[in-house]
Amino acid sequence: MKDYLSRLFLAALTSAVTSTGWAQYQPGLVSSNYGGIHRMLQNPSSIAGTRYKFQIIAVTGTSSVNSLYTKYISKGFFQSIQLPYSKSNSLPLRTLGSITNAPRTTSYSEILGPSFLINVDGNQTIALHTRLTSYLYGSTLPENLTEAYRNRLFYRNLQPSSGGFDVGLGHNSFGEIGLTYGLQVFDGKWHRLKIGATVRRIVGAQLSYLNARGNYAIVQTNGDSEKRLDLTNLDYALGQTTPRTDFSLGSVFSSAYGSGWGYDLGATYEIGKRTTGRGYNSETPMKDPRPAYWLRLSAALMNGGSINYPTGQAVTGSGRLTFDQEELEKFGNAPTDYLTAQSNGMAQDYKPGKVALPRMLHLEADLRLAPSFYVNGLSMNNLTSGGTVRMPNMFIVTPRFEDEDVEFGLPVSILGPDSRVAVGMSTRLGPITLGFSDMGRIFSKKGDNRSSLAWIGFSVWKWRKKE
Repeated sequence: MKDYLSRLFLAALTSAVTSTGWAQYQPGLVSSNYGGIHRMLQNPSSIAGTRYKFQIIAVTGTSSVNSLYTKYISKGFFQSIQLPYSKSNSLPLRTLGSITNAPRTTSYSEILGPSFLINVDGNQTIALHTRLTSYLYGSTLPENLTEAYRNRLFYRNLQPSSGGFDVGLGHNSFGEIGLTYGLQVFDGKWHRLKIGATVRRIVGAQLSYLNARGNYAIVQTNGDSEKRLDLTNLDYALGQTTPRTDFSLGSVFSSAYGSGWGYDLGATYEIGKRTTGRGYNSETPMKDPRPAYWLRLSAALMNGGSINYPTGQAVTGSGRLTFDQEELEKFGNAPTDYLTAQSNGMAQDYKPGKVALPRMLHLEADLRLAPSFYVNGLSMNNLTSGGTVRMPNMFIVTPRFEDEDVEFGLPVSILGPDSRVAVGMSTRLGPITLGFSDMGRIFSKKGDNRSSLAWIGFSVWKWRKKE
């Protein structure tokens, strides 16, 4: 079982969005001393004493995407962002993939910006960010069902098959406005202490789910070119807090959606003699606020808080469904409406009420081996379990070269309980940031469900003058 049609059956089935405020998963970039706002979203204390006088991010887009993005290039990136606010999601879902192996499905998209950061007096920094985030997560469907949707029923390599499925999926997305304050508490010759906190107002939150089980059969109907998908002994239940509508700003701020508050807390401790000057000459009396440590340790508690959701609608259904390609497209484009129309009885109230955000603990160690060369270890662990988990536990090791205007890293991510290994690439060239969490997936010719996160961003900044 691989993890993609699961997202058909959920994003296809759901519509929604919710609550989570998971920190950015951009391996390499979030560990950089020049990550600025990006790193702040992994640990709010990182902006304290920052080298930036100011930083402005116009936009950074991040999305899980599989190798089919080359086939559907015009629909390739940031597709799960569209899911809550679009009535057409058949093509977008094909390119999403999952960053985790079966039996989990994990897909993630985010648009960050406009956001800005300003250093107040060298030790104090404030920042304001805006972002829209979407998660698709849960269990999986059999790979041949995923393949039927991803490459269509008339795909020649799709073979007739049959079996059972039992899937549970959730879809969350939300908008947020966050204010961060960072303070360098102590700045000594041999060590420094920084603390920080973020308060986030969450708006436009939606939540939806699908649970379905039954049997399937892919049946040849006419040579190699035509096939039919039959679902039998089907039982399903789906719910959503807010019906799917086309995107507008009113969708984000409407009282028909969920809203709440979240917070992040962080601390950073640096050990190492203060370095100065371009050549890192410790005898130079001039203070230089560039990285001055040989070891940086940090910890952050992410996603405290909760979201209140309005009452929505839930339906159940059972029986048999038969799909040719045209009918499968109808299902993919409006899955919630499609299954609601097939349901057995009257719709019931869906009352998720107040839901806690999925808290995570981030622990990090960053070792400077040379003036511009570092090795970083970052652990992201869920403090909640079960249905509240949006992203897997992960451990990321990143060797990187960084300077004020250029950076290159090779993050190695170990994801989830099966310890899937992904080798990525992270670059920063002046105002442009670009990266992938798994180069093997995004450039794979297999077209399978596993995906990579891809991100690209644009920012401008000014450095603080040396004192």
